[in-house]
Amino acid sequence: MKRVLLATITESDQCSTAFTSSLAQTIRVGFSTQVEVLPVFFRSLGNWAMAANQAITLAWEEKLDGLVLVGPNIGWKAESLLELCGTDKDAAALPVVTQAGFNVTLGEIARLQEDEKSGEIKVQMASLGFFYLSAYALGQLAESHPTVSYYGRDTKLVLQSGDIYSRFHTHEEVMTYRLTELGIEIWLNPENTVRTVEMTESQGDFAASLKALKENG
Repeated sequence: MKRVLLATITESDQCSTAFTSSLAQTIRVGFSTQVEVLPVFFRSLGNWAMAANQAITLAWEEKLDGLVLVGPNIGWKAESLLELCGTDKDAAALPVVTQAGFNVTLGEIARLQEDEKSGEIKVQMASLGFFYLSAYALGQLAESHPTVSYYGRDTKLVLQSGDIYSRFHTHEEVMTYRLTELGIEIWLNPENTVRTVEMTESQGDFAASLKALKENG
């Protein structure tokens, strides 16, 4: 059975009802597909990057088969997450729709690379709101970065926040840079859009948006 850490970083120890419902369904369905989802919640304490580093460190130390970072305000279909856990890619994501749209950087549409077998597309960057790292990626990230003490626990310093490299970088940009340094590509399944629940629920269809982009060149 494949064992995957589902890490959720919260500001106030609260999750949306969409999240809790999706998580319950995923755990139930996971047993029938030989995927054991291990949910762990991390408090951000004002530093999302270090909480994510704690998740990466824990998954690596426990020698798990993968890690999925999932935001506390996200809802998804159980099959979508389990399919993501079954990818043969070392870094993969699902498109996350928000009121601002999709946080995905595709690059040049005409040169978009697609895995004909899985339907996944290679992207330059994707939201960490629903992001998968394989055991290989976890090992490479952990072994290539220093260890710091964070609230009394040894933690791998993979992500950083704030003004680094002379300008501000988002968490997604830093993760992309780290993976690129290691020769790891990011792939995304356009068919499995996940939704966010903020003041109002954000819904969308990434596959339809991608189709329109291709048609318009």
